[in-house]
Amino acid sequence: MRFSSTQPAALFLAGTLLLASCGGSSNKDPKAELAKLKSEQAATQAKITELEAKTGGPATVAPTPVSVMNAKPESFKSYLEVQGRVDFDQNATVGSRAAGSLTSIRVQRGDRVSKGQVLATVDASILDANAAELRTRMDLAKTVYEKQKSLWDQQIGTEIQYLQAKNNYQALQRNLATLNQQRALYNVVAPFSGTVDEVLPKLGEITAPGAPVVRLTSGTGGKILADVSEAYGNSIKAGDNAVVTIPDLGGEEIPATVRVVSRSINATSRTFTVELRLKGAKAADLRPNMVATVRIQNYAAASATVIPVDLVQHDEENSYVYVVAQEAGKAVAKKRIIKTGNTYNGKVEVTSGLTAADQVISGGYQNLNEGQKVAVQGA
Repeated sequence: MRFSSTQPAALFLAGTLLLASCGGSSNKDPKAELAKLKSEQAATQAKITELEAKTGGPATVAPTPVSVMNAKPESFKSYLEVQGRVDFDQNATVGSRAAGSLTSIRVQRGDRVSKGQVLATVDASILDANAAELRTRMDLAKTVYEKQKSLWDQQIGTEIQYLQAKNNYQALQRNLATLNQQRALYNVVAPFSGTVDEVLPKLGEITAPGAPVVRLTSGTGGKILADVSEAYGNSIKAGDNAVVTIPDLGGEEIPATVRVVSRSINATSRTFTVELRLKGAKAADLRPNMVATVRIQNYAAASATVIPVDLVQHDEENSYVYVVAQEAGKAVAKKRIIKTGNTYNGKVEVTSGLTAADQVISGGYQNLNEGQKVAVQGA
């Protein structure tokens, strides 16, 4: 049978169109198809390995070299890490209690002051004038009262004259006491003993009630405040151990204790505040508003099975690791289903599925399949 010169070209074109049409009809997701093929490949390889183990396998297939570790029980702790800041029980900006211009500033930065010491004064000249006038009137009222009392003691004059003089004198005394209380508001007074950290206004400036004048720190009662997510509300409590790192103090880890756990949740940030107290001499070096890294211990187990978190693999249903098992006198990789607990610092607690005698494959596990022959390095 003979073909014309145009027949091969026609057959080639028809084949090309057929292949194109077959390829174009595929609407599968490439990622899903790739995952399916890999799954089929793994299943096929596992079957091949199983059959090779039963038949002795080809002489050219060498065991995969692996390294192992024993999951021996050990102490395990996990920490919650948050950002904190330094604060003080006595750290305040002392403000003016009256309006007026500053007539004197009696301290400067770095001065040590005592509780009740006057730090600055506000112009109170009008009150001073009123007080002077009131004292003059009170002196006269006192004289009149004393004379009326002397006469009344001698049964001279009327009782009403005596009582009026007494009442007038006592009323002026009360007025002067009230005026002196008002006058005290014009003094800026230290609420506690401490060190002047900053003097904010300058002499002669106008100040208003509540306006800051002096920033005062006590240097004692230093603490760390940190905001923690409400998700940890049931796992953090007063008395928990913690570790604090403050970069400004050299980054050294300082032991601390959770002193107070706030019961209220911030509606905006959904956090609650914890207060920590530092242990040791470093507490004396704290300064207000220093930044701190706080690690609060939220779990501890005296004896736990712990492995590196990288060794744990996952499929659709379970978490697992590979362990070394013996089949027909050969070392093979076996998948071991496990359950995990807390994770911290690259390690994970295994709550079930492993024993201390298990040899967990820690090196070369990435490309292993179930039943694949392995050679333990160093064994």
